[in-house]
Amino acid sequence: MLPIQASKLLIVEGVEDDPLMRARADRLRAGILADDVRTVDDEALNAIAQEELARLPRNGMKSDLKPVVLFNRFRLDDTEEERRRRIEAYPALNSNKYNGYGGFDWRESGSPAHRKKTGSVCQPAWQLHTIVGCHFRCAYCNLSHCLNLMLNMEDYVSRLDGWIEKCPKQTLFQWDNFTDSVCFEPELDASRLLVDYFAHQPGRALELYVGKSDTVDFLLDYDHRGHTVCCWSLAGETQSTKFEYRSAPMAARVEAMRKCREAGYPVRVRFSPIIPVGNWREENREMIHLLFAEVQPDIVTLETIRFLNYDALCQSFDLSLLDGEFVTAMKAATGQQAEFGCEVPDEFRREVYDYILAEVERCSPATPVAFCRERRTTWDHYADQLAKTGQHADRYVCNCGPYSAPASAGELRLT
Repeated sequence: MLPIQASKLLIVEGVEDDPLMRARADRLRAGILADDVRTVDDEALNAIAQEELARLPRNGMKSDLKPVVLFNRFRLDDTEEERRRRIEAYPALNSNKYNGYGGFDWRESGSPAHRKKTGSVCQPAWQLHTIVGCHFRCAYCNLSHCLNLMLNMEDYVSRLDGWIEKCPKQTLFQWDNFTDSVCFEPELDASRLLVDYFAHQPGRALELYVGKSDTVDFLLDYDHRGHTVCCWSLAGETQSTKFEYRSAPMAARVEAMRKCREAGYPVRVRFSPIIPVGNWREENREMIHLLFAEVQPDIVTLETIRFLNYDALCQSFDLSLLDGEFVTAMKAATGQQAEFGCEVPDEFRREVYDYILAEVERCSPATPVAFCRERRTTWDHYADQLAKTGQHADRYVCNCGPYSAPASAGELRLT
């Protein structure tokens, strides 16, 4: 695992009482440097969450952030009465899975109500979440302040059969987009359990979010049987090295993809978030050409930077590294009404998409492309181009769509 310099290492009571969780905690502790190490009960953790974790700002350009690391456990056998009691008694634990509840969670985005409310296109699904918090220090993100890891993974995996029965038509299950989970491996030993579980699920697959990491060597000998999709977020050189601190640079991510592809894993790629740096066209062209020279991803999805306006842009980024026209467009949009997640003005966003779609088509015209959480109006604008590979806003495959399991898992791409 990547080493972590933490402000605190908190061990939830009960973790060290179980041999499997204790062994997992011992393996992880070897990579965590923290002077303050203690066991916490609900009351102590609630106080820390209230005092230190209530408001988590974006990382910005800071590189010296020391997170709180939490060794936690799912409360899979709590009665409804006990759940209600803890939820009411310790309100600060009701976010980010501090209370140990959840883990097989419904993603509402893309439901008819969500599409009507936001105007954006996505696909609702059940997702696997066992970690909240990330090793990396991406300027636009706030998930670096607390790393909350569930350690009773054998118990968790043993419940999957019952949960998956709730959604018999879903073929692809994403794990875990609240982190880059491989950064904790192989010490965490959660990937092995999930890869093995889905290897024995006919017609179903796991989407393992490798994210911005190149930590994949431990995966290469797993008997995945084509039922685990490895998914990366890929960015150009400036973005990956200046705005995504501690993550693997662009070329290292592509090399990790190549390794996984050679080991038989289906590989998918997100250009997300696309941040227009000073020479964004040249850098994205370089990235796209390198990607398709080394790897043939099943699918590519596109998403420009989201959830921040001009003021937040100024607070989070070194503006001298950004494209001047992009900064000007964001400043000019100050005070204008924008749909949540679509703060980058449409005209500029489409300029970015025009360029990237053209480069992808130039390198690999048969590769399906989709937008991630994008407005329906954008999908409609590019309808003819997307249709070349069978993609449509109402019926498409993407990195994590619930019906987007790869052919290697016994499911065909939607057309």
